[in-house]
Amino acid sequence: MNCSRVMIRRLATRPLIASASRRCISSSSGRLADAGDKQRYHSNVEEYRKYQIERADNPHMTNTNTTIHNEMPSLGKDASPPEMLSATDADFVPKDRIPENTDKMTGGTQPGDPNKVSQSEYAVGEMEGISFRVEPLRRTGEDLPTMRARLLYQSRKRGTLESDLLLSTFAAENLSSMSRSQLEQYDRFLDENDWDIYYWATQSEANTPTSLEYAEGATTETKNQTTEYSSPATPGQAQETDAWRQGAPRSGEWAQTVGAFKPAYRPVPQRWKESEVLSLLRRHVKARSAGGVLENVEDAANTKPSGSGLGRMPEVQTFD
Repeated sequence: MNCSRVMIRRLATRPLIASASRRCISSSSGRLADAGDKQRYHSNVEEYRKYQIERADNPHMTNTNTTIHNEMPSLGKDASPPEMLSATDADFVPKDRIPENTDKMTGGTQPGDPNKVSQSEYAVGEMEGISFRVEPLRRTGEDLPTMRARLLYQSRKRGTLESDLLLSTFAAENLSSMSRSQLEQYDRFLDENDWDIYYWATQSEANTPTSLEYAEGATTETKNQTTEYSSPATPGQAQETDAWRQGAPRSGEWAQTVGAFKPAYRPVPQRWKESEVLSLLRRHVKARSAGGVLENVEDAANTKPSGSGLGRMPEVQTFD
């Protein structure tokens, strides 16, 4: 075939290829809404909007507003959910254990109602949410071996695993050397609630951030993925944290309590502040923590700094 004829055919097909590769651009003009658009909505839309605008707002519920403190209005046989509180009882005011939380979260538009807040300190045998008092039993006329054996049993048979390990290891190391006055004080101390005993001995100081503050929107600045972690076990010790779990120490915690959760501060009642038995218990915690090893705790009674944590429940002892 002639070369000139091939060139002519190629040039003749180029406009067809270019026209086929073009894309059409179309546009539509805007239109005003007409009566037909209302047919797309449900017939009850206008009535529902009016009802939602006119109804009273539901009260704000912080994470310290619990159903234990509040007698929630009933809806049928069950308590009403938070989104239906105003429809069930328009005058219902939730009680807040910490009234400042409600004032802070609502900008002062809803009072925390401090006159109806539950008491911040409970006596021995009193519990949150109950109207009766569990009177503790008192033993009299016990000799020292019998008292030590009973306190050892009460230290090992608690209501939670954490308090089981904490008190059983403490009893194994201290009961045999405690005086009668110390044993009597420890006897009264064991009448307290398990979670209170555990937090009083292990919790962070009152001025450190708590899970309650984080839940209410508090934030902290972290540098180089380290955090200042203060507690009776590790006061002011800077520890590394995982990148996805800021604020939770990766080392220095007991093996049974590793986690990102930091409980709200539970204040120690006046009857146990500066008490000898609580001081001994806190020194026991500190000596078994990593902080005790790093700080070389020497004043912990009958305990060498090991950093081994609680470990397991010790063997049963016999007292002569």
